Amino acid sequence: MYHLRKYLMGRTDDEDALMVTERRPYRRLSKRGIQREIGIIAKYAGLDKKISPHTMRHTFATLTLNNGADIAAVQALMGHEDPSTTQIYAQLTEEKKRETHKKYLVM
Repeated sequence: MYHLRKYLMGRTDDEDALMVTERRPYRRLSKRGIQREIGIIAKYAGLDKKISPHTMRHTFATLTLNNGADIAAVQALMGHEDPSTTQIYAQLTEEKKRETHKKYLVM
């Protein structure tokens, strides 16, 4: 949140889009532009695995679910109409499965 706030406060353009091009005329960053930026960030982070916006959606859904949000909340945050779509994105970690088992099934 700190970095997002810093980015937004430092912008001098009037573009409504969250992510914009670096050079004038400022305009909405294209899908390919977002993919390229994520690739650059992953490279700087030393990640060998290909990271994409899709990977980030999976990560967001999984972390949100594993941090205690229910599937309906994750579904709404992801903008999915069908809960089964959300279930594809959100995968429980083994630790979260064990924790849930202990909490609800072990007496």
